[in-house]
Amino acid sequence: MHNIVLIRHGEAAKSPTESDPDLTEQGRRQATELAKDLQRQYPHGAGVRLISSPKARALQTARPVSNLWKKSILRSDDFIEIPSPENIPLAQRGAWIQEFLNSSWESMTSEQVLWRRRILQALIKQETDQGVHTTLIFCHFMVINTVVAAIRGDHRVTQFLADYTSQTHLSLKSGSGRLNIVRLGQERASRNQIQ
Repeated sequence: MHNIVLIRHGEAAKSPTESDPDLTEQGRRQATELAKDLQRQYPHGAGVRLISSPKARALQTARPVSNLWKKSILRSDDFIEIPSPENIPLAQRGAWIQEFLNSSWESMTSEQVLWRRRILQALIKQETDQGVHTTLIFCHFMVINTVVAAIRGDHRVTQFLADYTSQTHLSLKSGSGRLNIVRLGQERASRNQIQ
């Protein structure tokens, strides 16, 4: 059995014109607190692999625990945020996301279908390496929700409102390619400005 933890990034600076925003001061504090919590759960990171979306907010969330454990972070495009439809300019992405949250995964574009497939395939490949029992993946709200929806067989886009630095625990039975939800991460109270 391999443990996978999907960790949403900390609070990022919201901007209609910035495609890769940094964490806010609050987000940096959240990342520091997360590192302390992960140290309690996995002392010194023994047997733990770190993977992150290449987006700044995810990498910056992973960095405190990476520094604490002196472990490298594997950057993976497989866990990047959902692509917008081609005709949606960056300045309108926020409005598109808010509308998309109330829709169905069945309404995805072909590019988004490939994005989702890549996430699920990448998760199934996280078989236990020698000495590795847990993979922490620093990623995004929509990544977490698409995984939960796929495991549940539920077409609703929003499965739950994963809060900043929330930890959604999954298990992967070795050799089966079967993912299970162990527990969902902490939820936030509001849908406003999912980023």
